[in-house]
Amino acid sequence: MVIQWYPGHMAKARREIGEKLKLVDVVLELADARIPSSSRNPGIEEIQRKPHILILTKGDLADEERTNLWVDYWRKQGEEVIVLDVLRRRGLNRLKDAIKKVHDKNRQPRVLVVGIPNVGNSSLINQLAQRSSAKIGAKPGVTRSQQWVKGQGFQLLDTPGLLWPKFDDQMVAQKLAVVSSIRDEILDIVELAKWLIDFLIIHYPEKLIERYKLENLDDVLVQIAHRRGCLRKGGELDFEQAAQVVLKDFRTGSLGRISLEVPGEDLTDED
Repeated sequence: MVIQWYPGHMAKARREIGEKLKLVDVVLELADARIPSSSRNPGIEEIQRKPHILILTKGDLADEERTNLWVDYWRKQGEEVIVLDVLRRRGLNRLKDAIKKVHDKNRQPRVLVVGIPNVGNSSLINQLAQRSSAKIGAKPGVTRSQQWVKGQGFQLLDTPGLLWPKFDDQMVAQKLAVVSSIRDEILDIVELAKWLIDFLIIHYPEKLIERYKLENLDDVLVQIAHRRGCLRKGGELDFEQAAQVVLKDFRTGSLGRISLEVPGEDLTDED
């Protein structure tokens, strides 16, 4: 399965970010705490020229020990890093203080919020603005245009989730797909679920066994299809439905706190 996804609205938004960057005082770059490296967009390197805060979102879904390794890794490189759990409002006060620290002018700071699809841009905007102003959705691509949002002490520019035109590393694309930053409709979700299961068998086998009451780690998707009653007409196993179960459980945290990356180590190396 080769994955590529770069719809037209992303190319337009990418150009507009370059144009509006001169108006911005602070950049908040959002990355998914479950795939901290793969979820940083290599195509927007110019944001590094502005005062910049790296935010790891969905910290409640990621392996806390591995998240701490990433925080230490980037702080040693001089980056300001904050881990957020937006739903429980953890880390928000620290983020507000960090914005004020890097922007010491008298006027309200203008803040650009940028990240991959479904990483939590709009959820963060709404928390900082303390209102339901930006659209939120569980699928990538909900926000398709840039919009300024007036917050309490901030002017916030929400941008569409951005990927890059070509995934040279298909392992990166797989990880983005697993965390729902790429639309399921263009994916082979059975193959994607099998890839995730193979990863979990190696790194988090106990979570698989506990969640699905597995007898062993052989033919895991078959066992899940049986146990969850994933059947087509005639009694044939429905592997697509079983794959959707696995992906949903990972994405919502029902499988537990899981991270797919560790600094300096390729956990998904298939060699």
